[in-house]
Amino acid sequence: MTWDPQGSGAPQDPYAPGAQPPPPGQAPPPQGQFPPPPGQVPPPGYPPQGQVPPPGYAPPPADPWGQAPPPPPPPGPNSSWGGPPQPMWQPPPAFPLAPDAYPVNISYDRGAHINRLWGIPLIGQLVRAVLAIPHYIVLMLVGIVAAIQLLVTWIPILILGRYPGWGYRWTGGLLAYAMRVYAYVYLMTGTYPPFSLSGEMYPISIRYDEGVRINRLWGIPVIGYLVRFIVLIPHFLVLWVLSIVVWFLLLVVWVPVLILGRQADVIYTIVGGYFRWYLRVTAYMLMMVDRYPPFSLGEDDPRL
Repeated sequence: MTWDPQGSGAPQDPYAPGAQPPPPGQAPPPQGQFPPPPGQVPPPGYPPQGQVPPPGYAPPPADPWGQAPPPPPPPGPNSSWGGPPQPMWQPPPAFPLAPDAYPVNISYDRGAHINRLWGIPLIGQLVRAVLAIPHYIVLMLVGIVAAIQLLVTWIPILILGRYPGWGYRWTGGLLAYAMRVYAYVYLMTGTYPPFSLSGEMYPISIRYDEGVRINRLWGIPVIGYLVRFIVLIPHFLVLWVLSIVVWFLLLVVWVPVLILGRQADVIYTIVGGYFRWYLRVTAYMLMMVDRYPPFSLGEDDPRL
């Protein structure tokens, strides 16, 4: 039951205009504390008996249906009533690095199944080379665009100290595209490469750390590229020797495919490592990274 101050059985406020005075010998209650009749609930905001509300206080009107207003929702992380502020969404890094990992890497699916028919001596690799002709044409066209970009990629390095994002999309995408096509021709995967610079969902993953800082001095026109080419001469010599080993291995890459239906780990280690080394040296020469490439065939990220 709620208190209806306007009901017929409710006593009148002695201080209201036109109210009847109290009976003789009975003092009126203090102003602003007229109590409700016995057994009735006062409206919300009615001051407790014995306390005087502050000047200008007016109790809120009573709910005629006898229902209290719904409480506000509890504060939470997704509530507008409170809770800690939520951080703004940020895209994940393109290549989350492990400590001391090199910012350019190729990873292979070493357990990928390859149809044994591709292991037919000479014929398998020859057919794959023919099927890859459309990719060679696309690589040539994209290479023209990447070559033109080399004329201006030094500007963001000189001004901002980093390689431009569109340079990673085109030049970096071109290098990754070429690595996927070479791996397909050399029987290191059973999946035909996509006509894409990103190569998402492909079993051969090429990743760059696009957030690395690059010393602005490398952005000096012509001189930066020339100095990097000179300091990479030891890598060029090692890659030349490794290329001879890779060519000999290409004569036997069909054997594990024909017998096991998959490629041997030694091919991924040597031939795949050669491609990884070549990619890192090329990326360093084109100013895509600031760290000197290691003399290593393997992956230096332990999570991969």
